Amino acid sequence: MALQTAQPPLGSRWTSTRGSLLLLLLSLGWVLPSRAQAADSRLGVMTPWLQGTSRDLTWQWPELTVILSRDRRDTQRSRQGLGGGDKRRPVHNPPPAPAEKVCPPGQKAHVVDENLVFYEEWELEACVDGALLEAQMDRVNMVPFTYQQLDVFKRKLDQLYPQGYPESLIQHLGYFFFEITPEDIHKWNVTSLETVKSLLKVSKGHKVDAQVAALIACYVAGGGQLDKATLDVLATFSPTYLCVLSPEQLGSVQHSVIWVARAQDLDACRPPQMDVLYPKARTAFQNLSGSEYFERIKPYLGGARTEDLRALSQQNVSMDTATFKTLQREAVLVRLRGGATRRGAGPQRTGRDHTERGGATQRGAGPEAGAAGQPNRKGRGRKTVRP
Repeated sequence: MALQTAQPPLGSRWTSTRGSLLLLLLSLGWVLPSRAQAADSRLGVMTPWLQGTSRDLTWQWPELTVILSRDRRDTQRSRQGLGGGDKRRPVHNPPPAPAEKVCPPGQKAHVVDENLVFYEEWELEACVDGALLEAQMDRVNMVPFTYQQLDVFKRKLDQLYPQGYPESLIQHLGYFFFEITPEDIHKWNVTSLETVKSLLKVSKGHKVDAQVAALIACYVAGGGQLDKATLDVLATFSPTYLCVLSPEQLGSVQHSVIWVARAQDLDACRPPQMDVLYPKARTAFQNLSGSEYFERIKPYLGGARTEDLRALSQQNVSMDTATFKTLQREAVLVRLRGGATRRGAGPQRTGRDHTERGGATQRGAGPEAGAAGQPNRKGRGRKTVRP
């Protein structure tokens, strides 16, 4: 059965708010359990931050902002009583759960409140309906449930909506969004930008980049458009979402995003997207030079044109094969054909070195070049881009 508080019951002398506060303080171990038999001083839970409780006990329930873990062994101890548990029932040997998940008489949940914190997981399975959780999701986010209990709630909702949550539920998930996997999110049909904004708001500052990327992909795949304000919020997350944005949306991406993006974040980007990202990267890194510039611009070279590659080849850098494969075919072919037609008589070379010499000869054909388009001595010995 769920653990009951000591007499007199909470609410007879306390307001509902103060009763909630007492239960919360007991579960956190911040007060002595002299008035109840439902807490252990080592117990920790996921709970809201108690703002101003030391000054005003008419405290109003705030948003959930602090996450702490609770040890299941301590939970078992707290359910067996104070001082380490009932001596007739050792702490390390809790009573087995019933084979069938049948809700005990009188334990059926009709409201999401603090009493459910003291239910075992099997009791939650048997006594809480997914429809109740959906209807009172705001309260789920306000009560200090353990991670294990939240897992039970997620299973309940998954059983209720095996094909994916409806948007009417998604827009009220709040901090419960942290329990959702990217695979779950890809089942959703999100059409409201306000839903996206609400989930981004609660996700800010938490390590849920994969969920955020899945949410953006889901929204954009359904034809949704992100406004500049939302793109600015996205700039605070890891840019794993870049390749799901349209070229028009990428045009509004901040330079700070370009700086932190990794090569793997751009793997799925298509040529039209790279055509937008490369100029933004070139502008973002314009104050760099040499190898430092090349290392930064390298992930974006899939959007570089022939003239960009020509300018880059004049620097003392070396390109690896993986980067070369990301270059636009047209830009590379123009570069190679230009080198072949400008190449003068000289030592015959084959393979990669032959191509490099062609590129070097083309660069040398200018105001300082010698006769027949051959490079002058200033061009000799310079390293070129080595595709």
